[in-house]
Amino acid sequence: MSSALARRALSLLVLCATLLPGDWARAESNDELRHRANRAMEARDFAAARQAVLQLVQREPSADNYNYLATAEAAAGQVNLAIAHLQKSIQLGNRTAGAFYNIGVMEMQAHRPDAAEAAFQHAIDLDPKYSPARYGLGMALLSSGHPNRTAEVMQNTLEQTPPEPRFWVLLVSAQFAAGDSAKAVMSTRNAVENFPEDARLDVTLATVCLRYRVVQRARELLEDANESMPNNPEVALLLAKASLLAGEPLEAMAVLEGMAPAERKAVGWRLMMGEIRALQGDLDSAADDLRLALRDAPRDPECLAAYAWLQNFQGQYEDAIATLAKARSILPRAPWVPYRMGVSYFFLAKFEQAETACQRALQLDPTYAPAYMLRGIVKLKEKHFEAARIDLAKAVDLAPDNPLFHRQLGIALYDGGKAALAGEQFDFALHVNPKDAAGYFWRAKSLQARGDREQAIADLKTVIALQPDYAEAYTELARIYSETGQASRAAEVLSQQKQAGAFSQPSGDETLLRTLPDDTR
Repeated sequence: MSSALARRALSLLVLCATLLPGDWARAESNDELRHRANRAMEARDFAAARQAVLQLVQREPSADNYNYLATAEAAAGQVNLAIAHLQKSIQLGNRTAGAFYNIGVMEMQAHRPDAAEAAFQHAIDLDPKYSPARYGLGMALLSSGHPNRTAEVMQNTLEQTPPEPRFWVLLVSAQFAAGDSAKAVMSTRNAVENFPEDARLDVTLATVCLRYRVVQRARELLEDANESMPNNPEVALLLAKASLLAGEPLEAMAVLEGMAPAERKAVGWRLMMGEIRALQGDLDSAADDLRLALRDAPRDPECLAAYAWLQNFQGQYEDAIATLAKARSILPRAPWVPYRMGVSYFFLAKFEQAETACQRALQLDPTYAPAYMLRGIVKLKEKHFEAARIDLAKAVDLAPDNPLFHRQLGIALYDGGKAALAGEQFDFALHVNPKDAAGYFWRAKSLQARGDREQAIADLKTVIALQPDYAEAYTELARIYSETGQASRAAEVLSQQKQAGAFSQPSGDETLLRTLPDDTR
C-alpha cells in the first residue's frame, strides 16, 4: 500500500471512530452526558455544560432536559434562548410554579418587567402561597412604575404567607415610591417589630429611607444596627452619612473617628471624611482625602462624583465637568452624571448648556427628580416663572420629601405672584429642614406679601441667627422696621449688619453646591 493510500485509510479509520458506535468509538450514554454537564456547571464552564445538555435534548427532548438546557443557557447569559427553551419545557408538561417563576426572573434580567409580571402571575395562579413569585411580581410592578400595586401585592403577601424581611423592604420601597412617606415610615416600624433581632433588616430599611431623604428615621434604624453590630464598618459609614444629611457634621465626624485605624484607610471612609471637611470649610484637607480615595479607586463612580462635587464647591466648574466626563465614560447611562454637569454649567452662567444637560438626564431616566429641579431653577433665572413652576412641581411630585424641591417651588410660586401657595411650600420645606436660612428668608417675603409683618420679622431674625452673613435679610428687616415707623430698630439692624460685615450677598443657589453626591448609589 502506498503511503498516500495508507494516510487515506488512517483518516477514514479516524472518521469512523468518530461517527460510528461499537468497538471503535462508544457513544456517551444519557447519564454520562448528564454527569459531564454537571461537572461543567460546577466548573462554571457554562458553554461546555450547554453543549452537553444540547446533545441530551437532541436524543431525548423531554421537559426535564429542556429545563436543564435553559438552566445552562441562563447561567451562560443567553437569557432569550433560556426563556424559549424553558417555555418548551412547560409545553412538554413542566407546568410548575417554579418554571414560571424562573421565566419571570429571566424576563427581569432582560429588562422586560411586563413579561416578567405575567410569568410571576402564572406562578402565583398555580401556587398562591409560592412566596418567591409574589416577591418577583412586586419587583416587576415596581420596575414598571406601579408602586401602589406593588404595595398591595406585598401587603397581601405578608397576610397570606410567612413574613420575610425582604417583603417588608419591598413594601417600604413601594410606599415611598408612591409618595406615601408616612405609611412607609410606619411600615419600617412594623418590620422591626416582626424581626427585632435582624440588624441587617435595620440597615436595609435605613438605606431605603436615605434614598428618599427620610433622614431621621434612617438615623434611628442605623443607631439600633450600630448597637447590634458595633464593629461593622458598613453600618458606621451609613450612620455617618445619615448624620451628615441631617445637618450634623460633628456627629458624623465622631462616628468616623470612632472606627478602627485600619478602616480609616478605606475608600468609603476617605470619601465621607472629605465631604465632612468640605462642609466645615476645610477645603484643602477635603481635597487631600478625596484625592487619596480617587487614587485608590480611579474608576469608582462614587469617588469621581465626590471629587467633582468638591471641585464645584471650590468654584472649579470646568474641572468638575472634566471629572464628570470620566464618570460618563464608565457609566454612560447614569442620569446623575449629566445632572451634575448641569450644576457646573449653571454656576458658569451657561444656562442653555445646563438645560441641555438636564434634558439628557431626563432622557436617561424620566423620573430623575433633581434634573427637573435644576431645570426649574434655570428657568427662574431666565424669569420664566410658569415654566419653572411646572418643572419644580414635577420634582416635588417625584420626591415629595425633599425640602430643597419644596423651597424652590415656593420661590417659583412667589415670583409668579402666588404668595399664599408659596407659603405652603416654604412651611413644608422648613418643617423637614428647620436650619435652612434661605427657606426662612423666602417665607418672610411671602408672609410680608400677605401682610403678616410680625411673623416675617421673626423669620428674618431666624435667618440672621442661622447665617449672619445673609446680607439681604438685614436689608429686608430694616425696610420693614422703617415702613412701620420703627426707625431706631431699623438703624439697629443696619448697625448689626455692619458689625457682621454682611454686605456681599451669598448665592441663593448655594444649596446646589452643598448637596452631597449621594444620588450615585
